[in-house]
Amino acid sequence: MSEIEKVLVVGRGAVGGLFGSLIEEKVGNDFAFLVDEKRKQRYEASEYRINGVSRIFSYVTNRDAYPVDLVLITTKMKDFDAALTMIEPFLKEDTILISGLNGIVSDDLLMERYPKPVIRAISQKMDAKYEGDSLSYTKTGELVIGMEKSGQEESFAKLCAFFDRIDFPYVVSNDIIHDQYSKLMLNCAINQICAVYQCTYGKVCSHPLLYDLFYKTMKEVQHVFAAYEVAIDDQEINAWIETIQNLDPNSMPSMAQDRLARRKSEVMLFSGTLIPMAEKKGIETPCLSMLYEKILQYEKEEHLISPLSSRHGK
Repeated sequence: MSEIEKVLVVGRGAVGGLFGSLIEEKVGNDFAFLVDEKRKQRYEASEYRINGVSRIFSYVTNRDAYPVDLVLITTKMKDFDAALTMIEPFLKEDTILISGLNGIVSDDLLMERYPKPVIRAISQKMDAKYEGDSLSYTKTGELVIGMEKSGQEESFAKLCAFFDRIDFPYVVSNDIIHDQYSKLMLNCAINQICAVYQCTYGKVCSHPLLYDLFYKTMKEVQHVFAAYEVAIDDQEINAWIETIQNLDPNSMPSMAQDRLARRKSEVMLFSGTLIPMAEKKGIETPCLSMLYEKILQYEKEEHLISPLSSRHGK
């Protein structure tokens, strides 16, 4: 079994910048960020700092194609389809593909596009903040990976061996589908609350009303998932609360960072996914619906979406 040597990361935001820098520290010239030509010119012309330290990385476009062993995609969902096209010239038969996006749909889209070894993954427990050309964090977090089906054993073993070799923070999941739903439950609460109220992790944990909304939103998602036979227990909810309490209290999730940067949110991955699921089962979702409507409202007021946009993207 050959080793993983050449690695691409698509997306240099909070997650991609953090994980990419950890990989680059160990593999050096075998690492690069895959970007479009416009971003390549901008990135190469500006200084990029991580926790205050200037860092220099290699940036390649699809015109620089060469075979790679591992691709990690960490773009926003709106850029995901373009990323799938960009990576094509770099793929070989055994290239391992990973999506680090929020939500539960990107892995399926990746599998539909490429009959390659796709390993399901979850990016979690980091408190990275990306602003301008500066990335800061106090917790590196981890990548949760898991085998979904038979036939992935060789690719999965190769990926684990690579992560072990470079001392990359990862955890093996015994039920990656369940864990992806559990992480989605957290994202529906913390990401949307911080975006709507423009607040930090610390504010949510310390403000009684925000903390109550945080808890109730996760319970709401828990109830919806139960109707689809995805059982998330209260112990998982409490563990997520503890995770958020241990993050940098002055940092915030990517969705809140998107609002500050006047980028369109990923609400369709969160409430936009859960509300239709709930409606099919006749379940009321007051917390999710309130957050959804507030996000659509601020996006309309800040001219991030058309005034004609309506619920569930219709």
